[in-house]
Amino acid sequence: MPIRFDILRDPVRVLPFVGAVLLFAGYWAIFYLTTEDGFTRAAIAAANNTLPAIGLAWLTHLVLDRYVWTANPSVGLGLQVPLAVLFALVWYVAILVLRELRGDWLTEGFAIRPFVPIAFAWQMFQGITFYALTALASLSISLSRRLRRAEEQTTGEQVIERASMLLIATGDGAETVAIQAISTISGAGDYTEVRLPGRAIYSTTTLAEFETRLPQDRFFRAHRSHLVNMDAVERSEPAGNGRTTLHLADGRTITSSRAGTRLLRELAL
Repeated sequence: MPIRFDILRDPVRVLPFVGAVLLFAGYWAIFYLTTEDGFTRAAIAAANNTLPAIGLAWLTHLVLDRYVWTANPSVGLGLQVPLAVLFALVWYVAILVLRELRGDWLTEGFAIRPFVPIAFAWQMFQGITFYALTALASLSISLSRRLRRAEEQTTGEQVIERASMLLIATGDGAETVAIQAISTISGAGDYTEVRLPGRAIYSTTTLAEFETRLPQDRFFRAHRSHLVNMDAVERSEPAGNGRTTLHLADGRTITSSRAGTRLLRELAL
């Protein structure tokens, strides 16, 4: 399945990528400008702070999107504070672990040193703030997707509705009718008679043209002069010589030809 990435159509999806880049750039600038570390060491330190945040943000979005945004709004709102604290704590621990890793940690081990209180408080503030931004982006993505699905569903229903209608040319214009409402279409001299509940309209469209435009699993050529909607047939009975008498829901009867009888048998369940 191809991945669609249309910023103009769905700009909110680019927010996590922009946030990750800005977070890394901010950390790198801080480490590079406030310590004696060079470019590379500042980049490594920035990565140690950024990568856990990106992974946590992705995991948080999955959890929020699947379990929280679909829950009762009051439940989802009540979960935000504990989730924010948990996010900040996990990010803090991940930073502690990553910053102590060295090339020989598998053989020599490593010791985790906590931040001083003021640094810990600042890190927790960053974690909660970043969680809030992640939650907002996740909610925006979730709402955007739901809105798009609703639009697609509405469009699909409109297409189905349009497909169930038929524009019929009449002598003085045209009229749109529901295909399901048509019981029969019959030849009537220079016109065709389209029978609807309680009325009939006369069209300049030929019977053969109607036959090509109507769904062939519902309408069949009962006779050279009649197209019949299967749903309008209440019952049928033999009329002799391979023909069939069709009793329609509006009280009319139509006698089908032998070819029409064969079509009726093919369409009957």
